[in-house]
Amino acid sequence: MRVGGAFPFNTAGAFPITLGSGAYVYIPAGNYLITTGPQSIVQWWDPICYSWRNFIAPAQTQAISVDGYNYRLLNNSGTCPGASITNAGSGGTNGIGPSQTGSTVAFTGPGGTGQTAKGYVIVGGSLPSLSIAQAGSGFVVPPTILIDAPPQGGIQATATATITTGGLLNSVTLTNIGAGYTTLPNVYVVPQFLDYPGAPALPYTIPSAPTPVAPNFPPGAIFNAPGGGVTSGLQQFMQGLYQAFPATGGALVNFGAGVLGGSGTLTGIVVTDYGSAYTAVSTISFGGTSLGAAAATALMSFAVTTAPNVTYATLAVGTPLESNLGYLSATTNFYNNNYMYARPFRGRIPAASGNAAVVDDAGYGFQTALGNSSFGSTLNAGAATSTATFAGTAVGGVNDTSILQMFINE
Repeated sequence: MRVGGAFPFNTAGAFPITLGSGAYVYIPAGNYLITTGPQSIVQWWDPICYSWRNFIAPAQTQAISVDGYNYRLLNNSGTCPGASITNAGSGGTNGIGPSQTGSTVAFTGPGGTGQTAKGYVIVGGSLPSLSIAQAGSGFVVPPTILIDAPPQGGIQATATATITTGGLLNSVTLTNIGAGYTTLPNVYVVPQFLDYPGAPALPYTIPSAPTPVAPNFPPGAIFNAPGGGVTSGLQQFMQGLYQAFPATGGALVNFGAGVLGGSGTLTGIVVTDYGSAYTAVSTISFGGTSLGAAAATALMSFAVTTAPNVTYATLAVGTPLESNLGYLSATTNFYNNNYMYARPFRGRIPAASGNAAVVDDAGYGFQTALGNSSFGSTLNAGAATSTATFAGTAVGGVNDTSILQMFINE
């Protein structure tokens, strides 16, 4: 039996997919067990923010169900997945993209046969600080804070909350101020459970703070209630199910007297094409309507392509090495609500000092070449700490293979 479509595999086999730097493939509709390569990720398309969001990290195995159009497998080595604004500039026209703002963004290319990254700018439309108008009552865990989306192509704002020991809303903090909003959006406070309400009531109270009283949910709250005259069985089921959210007093969060921020300044850069085969950090420039002194740094995703020469004095040959520099940190890897966590280069001490390290893992998500820096000497806990200097490292994109296997539900 042959499964038709983009891939010539059958239901019993696994199909390897090898992609070059920046290359991608749309996964055909169906259910799969996928094992991503050490440089490859699965992404889904966000139709509101007009950007690809990371879904499965490199070197992971996961069952997925896809529609054949909105999910892709991407070799994310040697690419430019994002940009960090270092100077917001001034004098721009508020809006999203070149047609509204009159401003453009350009990335320098990788040279050779590589593909140049592309994107668009967002000017203005960031959100002011959130304000608690009513603290509510009865919260047992911090509620989820939801914010309306911006116009298409904008960057979604996000926020988190804390509560007091007495169950009142204590603080609400924007974790992403968003970009491209034209009006202040609605903010929703969604209470959450301390314990899963579908669990059977226990015959005793669990000692925790705050202590739930069994049953910790209204009896029958998660229940297929009568349909009330609806004829369809599915409609009856959907109408009958209802959620027993905790009984909390009405908390209200808004922007107080605040107004949209960032008017006339660069508030976002959305990368629509990551490019390919980069070996150095791309340079970003702006054109069209002036954004003043606006500036940004390209966020790259590199793997090690040439093993570093390692110089050491006391370490034994074969000692494990792990890079501690050269990749994006937790404070600089945020772009368009996606996260890209770097994986350090790993290798072993070569046979003689000054020779190339033995490569065990080329790493993932490096921002720049490792340069003259240091390795932590060992990976195993409790071992003596030492360092080894290295030089001559080259970074860029590498070929990567993932495994796709049909996953049949019967």
